[in-house]
Amino acid sequence: MNNLSNYVMSKAALGAASIATVLVLAGCASPPNSDRAELGEADDGFPALADNWYDGGQFVDPDSVLRIAEGQSKDQVRQLIGNPHYSEGFFGVREWNYVFNLYTGNGNEYITCQYQVHYDDDMALESTRWRDAQCPALLVPIEVEEIAAEPREEKLTLSGDVLFDFDSDTLTLEGRRTVDQVTQTITNDFVSPSVLIVGYTDRFGNEAYNLALSNSRAETVGTRMANQGVRRSSIMTAGRGMTAPVVECPGRIATSSVTECLRPNRRVEITVTETAR
Repeated sequence: MNNLSNYVMSKAALGAASIATVLVLAGCASPPNSDRAELGEADDGFPALADNWYDGGQFVDPDSVLRIAEGQSKDQVRQLIGNPHYSEGFFGVREWNYVFNLYTGNGNEYITCQYQVHYDDDMALESTRWRDAQCPALLVPIEVEEIAAEPREEKLTLSGDVLFDFDSDTLTLEGRRTVDQVTQTITNDFVSPSVLIVGYTDRFGNEAYNLALSNSRAETVGTRMANQGVRRSSIMTAGRGMTAPVVECPGRIATSSVTECLRPNRRVEITVTETAR
C-alpha cells in the first residue's frame, strides 16, 4: 500500500459511490474510545488533553473551522468555534486551545482533535495548527481516481470551496495544509512526477471572469506545490471556468440550495503522471 493509500479511506465511508476508486485524505482514524491521553504528555506546545473543560471534547461544525482565517478578531473566532476549552483568559492572551470531536464519515465514529489558535500583537488571528495530522485531513475530502497503472497516473479532486474563500484565489488556512499534504504525498509516491492542475467554477457569473478565476486558482495551487518541493518545470496549470461540470442542478438563480448542489463543479483537479523510466 503506498503513502497515498495510507492517508485515505474509501468513499463508501462517506456514503457516496459515483466514482469507482475514490478516497479521502484522512488516514486511519482512531476510534472514540482509543487511549489518546499520551498525546497530552508530549512536549509539542499543546496543553494536556485531560486538562480541558469538556469531558471528551466538543463536537464542532467542520464548516465553522474552515471559515477560520488570518486577521480575524477574537470575537470573530468565538462566533465561529466558541470560547477556548482551557483556562487561558481572553484579554492579552495570544494562544487559544480547543478540543474538538470530528466525525470520520464511518457511521458514528469520530476522533478527538486538539486545535490551537495564535494571535499577533494586535490580537488578530495569525496562524492555527492541529496536534494530529489526520484531523485537518478529515475536514478536506479529496477524491482520488487511478487513471492508469502503467505508467502510473492518478487524478486528485479538491473542493474549490475548501481551498479558497468565495471569489478569491488566495488559499485558506486549511487549503494550504491540504495542498502541502498532497505535495508531500506526490513527492513520496512518485519518482519523477508530471503534474497538471486544472481549476473549474460553477455556471453562475461572467464566463470570462470565471475562466480567469479558475486559471488563477490553479496557478496558486501550482505555486504552492512548487514552493513545497515539486519541480516548477514539471507543473502545468490551466483554468477551464464553467466547462465540464460533474453535476447538473436545476435553477437559474443562485439560491443557497442551487449553489450547494453545484459545489462539486467548483473544484481543482490535479493529475499526476509518473515520467520516470
